[in-house]
Amino acid sequence: MDILTQKRITDNGNGRGYFRNCVGYGYKEKLESGEALIQTKGYGVCDTNPDHTYDQMQAVKRYYGKTGDNPVMHFVVSYDKKNVTDPDTACEYTEQIAGFFKDKYQMITAVHKEDQGNSLYHAHIVMNTVDVNTGKLYHSGRKELAELAIAVHDVTGNYCKPRIKKLGEK
Repeated sequence: MDILTQKRITDNGNGRGYFRNCVGYGYKEKLESGEALIQTKGYGVCDTNPDHTYDQMQAVKRYYGKTGDNPVMHFVVSYDKKNVTDPDTACEYTEQIAGFFKDKYQMITAVHKEDQGNSLYHAHIVMNTVDVNTGKLYHSGRKELAELAIAVHDVTGNYCKPRIKKLGEK
């Protein structure tokens, strides 16, 4: 079973806050023991420098006047270790899953290797909540999470369990 976690943060706090930290995490600014970065890929943003990525996402938010609440969506897909046993498969699946949002939202994806019991590989999708074409905010309800879980299933062929995680929850 794959697990899809949605981390929705509606309060960015003063300054860069959680949004900037999410972007930086994709680039592994904060290393965790036993975890390795396999690949970072940008969609509509720089994928080599977290400051540039953050600034590019903020520019779209400023353009549409959407710099307030709901700054970022952070999805984590934990791939079942029975089905995803190598980095190439994890990266390929992640790219296909990112296609669910491609051409609408700026995002970076990061594939990490870390033994988490049922998963050897997981992917972070850090997405700007502002649609680059319309300026509308991404609605992050249970319906949208279920639709993304179906997309994950369609890519991996594995059941995908969706869950919403609040800031500070383990």
